[in-house]
Amino acid sequence: MKKKYIIAVLILILVFSCGKKNKRTRNFKDNVTLENKMNDRIKELTEKAKKGDVEAQAELGEIYLQGNGVKADYKKSMEWSKKAAEKKNYRAMRNIGILYLEGLGVKKDYKKAFDSFSSSVDGGDAQGPRYLGIMSENGLGVKKSLDDAEFYYEIGDSSGDLVSSYRLGKLYEKVGDYAKSIEFYKKTEGRMDKEAAPMYEALGDLYSNGKGVEKSTKEAREYYEKAIKSGSQEAKNKLEKLK
Repeated sequence: MKKKYIIAVLILILVFSCGKKNKRTRNFKDNVTLENKMNDRIKELTEKAKKGDVEAQAELGEIYLQGNGVKADYKKSMEWSKKAAEKKNYRAMRNIGILYLEGLGVKKDYKKAFDSFSSSVDGGDAQGPRYLGIMSENGLGVKKSLDDAEFYYEIGDSSGDLVSSYRLGKLYEKVGDYAKSIEFYKKTEGRMDKEAAPMYEALGDLYSNGKGVEKSTKEAREYYEKAIKSGSQEAKNKLEKLK
């Protein structure tokens, strides 16, 4: 009887181990497949970019800036972004601005950053205004001005940039206009991504603290859970502390 029990346990261990091994193998294969696809994509874009394809140049610049599927390479990002910017690609101008603003691969230069963002905005880039707003809000290379920040965020918000909407909400929170801030935060409803995460988290904070709304642990929990699903680690910490 004891021998049969030991054999049964060994079989279960073997089955469980095989299951874990198969899962690890599948995950490894999936990662390799994604990496190969990305490498093929970069190869294709590089070939087009070398032939003067402006969109390919701009996309390469962004991929190397964000480290999207590859190791970030700020030198290559600047190289391809400049080529595209010379041909009036406003997405590339914005990415050049980010490199100068953050000092990525180059020395920080707020003037060059502001000029690059301004050029991208003049061309209708939807994300450019958020960076002009951030620089104005924090006095980075320009006079600190919440009025200017609000102006730029409103341009971004009207263009559908969720980050601009979020930052507008935060500005209204600063002056105690919670109803207005909630209005902006709720523009994220239905989305589940990294840009939506801080807005769900902000709504969770308001309900958790009863600011502008009736305090509600239930509502706070729901918004924190949405933020977590959208990728927020901070919301996970707040949810664990929620009473």
